[in-house]
Amino acid sequence: MKEIKLNHYVDTIIYSVDMIIRNLKAELKHRIDKLDLGITGEQFVVLDTVSYYENMYPQKLSEILQKDKSNTNRMIKVLVDEGLLTKEVGKNNNRLVYILKVTENGKKLVDENMPVIKKYLTEIFESISDEEIELLHSMSIKFENALIKNKK
Repeated sequence: MKEIKLNHYVDTIIYSVDMIIRNLKAELKHRIDKLDLGITGEQFVVLDTVSYYENMYPQKLSEILQKDKSNTNRMIKVLVDEGLLTKEVGKNNNRLVYILKVTENGKKLVDENMPVIKKYLTEIFESISDEEIELLHSMSIKFENALIKNKK
């Protein structure tokens, strides 16, 4: 491997990837907010994430979305109050936890709007080829594996 030439943090891949992710998330949330769903873009992401995973509980959701627990719990409360999520008592590692479930209204909201969100993502990445996207994806897996291997 070549020696990494590092003069400044803003010259690193870490900074570049972070900026891509931050800007992409902000743009996607902005576009979701424009759909006027009655919930925010962040709340829609919570709803979609819960609909994807089985037996989702708040702590696991916080970890997946990389949000602090209090912020996650506030979004969960809004979604429960809106009738889009339910909380049922369940167990995780023999501990009582709230298991989050998407209601029929929540599922309908996700299903009806996912095609529009997919279209937004397609528009955002239209200047990037399928091969480049696949390369980025495979490289991100290699970076993640390298981080896991070298974690100390």
